[in-house]
Amino acid sequence: MSGISINKNRLYFGNKDVLNFIKNKETPLFLFSQTRFEDNYKAFLGAFKKYYKKTYIYYSVKTNYEPKMLNTLSKLGSGVEVASALEAKISLNSGFNPKDIIVDGPCWTDEDIEYFIKNGVSTLNVDSIEEMERVSKIAVKLKKTQRVGFRIFPEMPVSLLKSFIESYISKFGIPISKAIDAYKYAQTLPNLQVCAVSTHIGSMITDPSYYEKTLDRLVKLAFNLKKNLNIEVEEINLGGGYGVQSLNYYSIQNIILNKVGVSMYGKAATIEEFGKRIATRFAQNVKRYKLTEINLFLEPGRFIASDSGILVTKVMSVKDNWVFINGGINIVPESIFFIRRGFIVANKLDAKPTQTYNIAGPTLSTSDVVSTNQKMPRLELGDIIIVLDAGAYTLSRSNQFTVLRPDVFFIDAKGNISLLRKKEVHEDFLKMLTFK
Repeated sequence: MSGISINKNRLYFGNKDVLNFIKNKETPLFLFSQTRFEDNYKAFLGAFKKYYKKTYIYYSVKTNYEPKMLNTLSKLGSGVEVASALEAKISLNSGFNPKDIIVDGPCWTDEDIEYFIKNGVSTLNVDSIEEMERVSKIAVKLKKTQRVGFRIFPEMPVSLLKSFIESYISKFGIPISKAIDAYKYAQTLPNLQVCAVSTHIGSMITDPSYYEKTLDRLVKLAFNLKKNLNIEVEEINLGGGYGVQSLNYYSIQNIILNKVGVSMYGKAATIEEFGKRIATRFAQNVKRYKLTEINLFLEPGRFIASDSGILVTKVMSVKDNWVFINGGINIVPESIFFIRRGFIVANKLDAKPTQTYNIAGPTLSTSDVVSTNQKMPRLELGDIIIVLDAGAYTLSRSNQFTVLRPDVFFIDAKGNISLLRKKEVHEDFLKMLTFK
């Protein structure tokens, strides 16, 4: 519960009394903390740089692209990873230099590619040979040379249960067994500087060993690219997916065990352990293959943004063991079968958790369940429930399914609160529709 504190039976976030702040405001609403965002960035970078100096962060913009959050990172010297021209435009307008932007994604329009190259982004991590051909063609048209690499699917041996997930992740990138041929072909295309290797192996990964094994393969690939094709790989991008300790992770095993009455959730390793094991393994591989100038790029998103935000909601209905709050999958869209967040009843901090509730959102959807089997005090209409870890993949994936988006507030490092986004109202939404 980093960023959260309790003093004299009052709940504080970003050093602000939450109940006092919302007195004259409508819920639901988001609160984001600049200080927590900064602290998470510094902790992540420090954990890796301690063991490998040439480590660089490219924050995953899709996680939370509120401009004040991004501007915070630009001032700290971070780079950003974007997946579209829209995210690139947001980043540039939030203070980032084009050379601080790298691009990933399974498919871009020609307009996207042209925008990236025209504006001088650093590296395009391309997902397919066909897309590499289009990047080359557009670079020729613009008379520019573009830095590129392929996203690599590492083809790791996995358990039967993990292979189910792998079957979906494998849609991204070039299989490592075909990588040499792909890079050899890319070398023949004009106006490309082939210099990067990237990957992304999943989300909410709790064990650093999977990253270690992936790095073994990627650094060996970089060595073989130099040996066989004389390609100097300047950067290996390990992507994101680093687990957050304040969240419980639901794996397939967890779901099965919970069905038979065994409560078991996955907990992530500490960021210190992630940093030590991954950066040390990378340094060892670089030394082994004599790739002394290679950079390690990382794309954390959730780790930096997750506990930098909370969602303040209100109890709207209590029906047996079901509690309905006014914020659900419309603004916290991640499935409860993926992660399990924490909750605090802000106006009943001293009450004992004597009841077990399922928490549902306000939309008319069977899937709008925010949590199940949650131990809480006895709840009543109007109680204020704080949804923790609401800073990542909430607003950026929010929708307008039966309910519009709420106000979003930002607490800066000096304790000042400003409005980031004004809540959507019916009149504005109706203007987007054509009635005749």
